[in-house]
Amino acid sequence: MVKIVIGVDRSARASRALSEGATLAMALGAEVHLVTAFSDNARGPVTVTDERKLAERDLEQIASRSGLRSAVLHALPAKPDKAIVQVAAEQGADMIVIGNVGAQGTRRVLGSIASAVVAHAPCSVLVVKTS
Repeated sequence: MVKIVIGVDRSARASRALSEGATLAMALGAEVHLVTAFSDNARGPVTVTDERKLAERDLEQIASRSGLRSAVLHALPAKPDKAIVQVAAEQGADMIVIGNVGAQGTRRVLGSIASAVVAHAPCSVLVVKTS
């Protein structure tokens, strides 16, 4: 079965990437993994933090709105690019779908997260034009 990892958050650009990724996944009958990242500054043996709860709640709402009923949800305490690449590697993904912030200045082609994902991805990456 084809596996697609889609990087999401509450932004409009991530919503556009999710829409494109969901369309592709449905056409291919793919298994979908939605990934979001959060900053976790917990100290000590705390396993559930407010940041984690918020990220998981956001991810559940995003998945619910997407129409991807059987998506596997991943909320990781990491930088977004690292979380996306980690899940793709762990799941043996065939493709990653992410949004792009767009060019900023004459030297930038991709946003920093998209650039890092493309550079380190274990599979093909679809960067959705979102700006």
